[in-house]
Amino acid sequence: MSSSSTVINILLFCFADSDAEQLATHCRRGGRIAHTQGIDTGEKLAVAICAKNWDVLIFDAEQAQLDIQRCCHILRKYQKDIPVIYMGEGDALRPPDPCVVDIINKYNMAQVVNAAFKAQSALQLRCQLAASQIAVTEAEERNKLLLHDHQDPIVYITDGMVIYANAPFCKHMGHDDLDGFPIVDLITNKDQERFKSVLKKQQQNNQQQQVEISFSLANKTELKTRILCDSAHYQGEDCIQIAIQKTTEDSVINGVDHTTRMSSKHQFLALLQEFLEQERNSNSSLVLISIDHFSKLRHSTSLNDVEYLVEALSNLVRRDMPAQHYGRVADDMIAAIAHHVASDTALERALELSKTIESEIFEVRKQSLQCTASIAILPINHLTPPKATLLLDTVFDGAEKVYHAGGNNAEICRRERQQLKSNATIDEVIAESMANKRLSLLFQPLINLGASSGDHYEANLHIKDWVAGEITAGEMLRAIEREPENTQLDHWIVVEATKQLAKERLAGQDIKLIINLSGNVFHDREFCAWLSVAFKAAGLPPSSVIFQFNEESIADALKQALDFTTQLQKLGASLAVRNFGRAKQGNKFLSQIHPALVKPGFRPTDMPTDQQIRDMVQHARLLNSQILIPNVGSAATLAMLWQLGPDFIQGSYVNEPMPIMNYEFAAFG
Repeated sequence: MSSSSTVINILLFCFADSDAEQLATHCRRGGRIAHTQGIDTGEKLAVAICAKNWDVLIFDAEQAQLDIQRCCHILRKYQKDIPVIYMGEGDALRPPDPCVVDIINKYNMAQVVNAAFKAQSALQLRCQLAASQIAVTEAEERNKLLLHDHQDPIVYITDGMVIYANAPFCKHMGHDDLDGFPIVDLITNKDQERFKSVLKKQQQNNQQQQVEISFSLANKTELKTRILCDSAHYQGEDCIQIAIQKTTEDSVINGVDHTTRMSSKHQFLALLQEFLEQERNSNSSLVLISIDHFSKLRHSTSLNDVEYLVEALSNLVRRDMPAQHYGRVADDMIAAIAHHVASDTALERALELSKTIESEIFEVRKQSLQCTASIAILPINHLTPPKATLLLDTVFDGAEKVYHAGGNNAEICRRERQQLKSNATIDEVIAESMANKRLSLLFQPLINLGASSGDHYEANLHIKDWVAGEITAGEMLRAIEREPENTQLDHWIVVEATKQLAKERLAGQDIKLIINLSGNVFHDREFCAWLSVAFKAAGLPPSSVIFQFNEESIADALKQALDFTTQLQKLGASLAVRNFGRAKQGNKFLSQIHPALVKPGFRPTDMPTDQQIRDMVQHARLLNSQILIPNVGSAATLAMLWQLGPDFIQGSYVNEPMPIMNYEFAAFG
């Protein structure tokens, strides 16, 4: 969208120079300067819309070699909201395309320009509306997060019924969930009438009230406490908010630790979570200061004296470790979020701080106390998982390592990478990957050398920020088969893949997707029934999906695989085989499976001969299966394959795997 209302950026498809000049003249008469660019092919259109923001595209149907449907398809494919004005009779627009906002006779240039001005204004309004909707959604999400993480027990009620109770309130009452619960059922009999009067008064005058009420807990005991009653809104509905006021001496009021005047642990976690969501790319540091031999200090003096020591230490931390947020996250630990402070700089400051703490003599009620500290620093950057509890656990482990190495020191700690050889089981590794949002899918296009219809992609599991020595996505998919009952990863892959596929097919593309799964689904009798529901939810025809399995996984569970294939065929989906040719007597058992597609197990470093590929193609033909040849890296390899007759190819010569399905198949020459 143009930044000024006096400028309009117009993309001209197959315009004659004289028509373009006439258009620019009419724009000037209308008070706007036209910045135009002429294009005449789909490839140039794709380049132009990715290089610059356009206010309108004017399509000259009389001159264009590309049909309007293909033009609009390219806009949708690249997710570009560019209004299209069709110059022509409109006969080719049956049914009309939603991208086309107006149809105008090409000989009425003044009307074309007026339509362009209207389209530009509408586009600007759409962009403003989208920005407003994003801002509103973000505000709602922030409010939900604040409400969810709020540590005071809070409940919202309407017409005497609970419409939302946060986790601390449910915990106080001894219930897992209270939504839809009558609030008076939580009040002791003796206080029910008084409580009803409080609610009635609140509805009448909307003034905040403080009262003492006794709650009846799930374990049949009674909790006498003060509550704060106030009028509120929840999800756009008028309601009454009730907050339990904590009254014990050990409680933290308003999320502040009394001794250090720093945030409490829960408040600090909320601040860290918010920081990660907003400033994760700021090259900052999370610092944890842990007092060495804290239990000995506590036994050698009183609890109150130790608190005085922690208070004095917190003042040192504030002075020598400048940070955006501080928190007392344990009796003996203080954490800090150092904004825009790189880990190396934070380490220098932490080493100086540790020396200062060691040399400091703390005078506590005429008693001289000394201590040392173990300090850990965790970098916060784009590689950091956006989960506050995980980061705090990681930096705690780092401080523990410093302490066990002798303490009185500071080190930068690194998050443990996921290793199959660690003590964690593979399902724990997968659970951690999901929690850290490190799993994603990559889509690699297939070039069709045969007669199959539609565009084809293969979906592969991918681990973000992968480093050498860490478990790979392929190893993860194989390792999970050690626990045949675990289909959590397979469910996740199907949901994510079909979500992307549905989005692309909704844009008008005829796409078929090969989805790689583990053999664990063979053992899940409900998997195909779940697939049927998943297809309906995504609005996908089952024929648009091909599920691909390792040949050895099929061989290891042949009976279950046969049953699964039967169910899959009844559903309307297909089965494919990867690592084709690896299992002994593979053709024998695969003839019972009837795979729609096979993919040989060539590694990227393999150099198969013409004869080996010819044999693979022949084996596929005996199975009545199509065959995909992977790892095609050059034009010479492609020229050789043309002669051998595979159905599909893929590899770096075509395109590397990518996060979205936006490959321009028509551009492959």
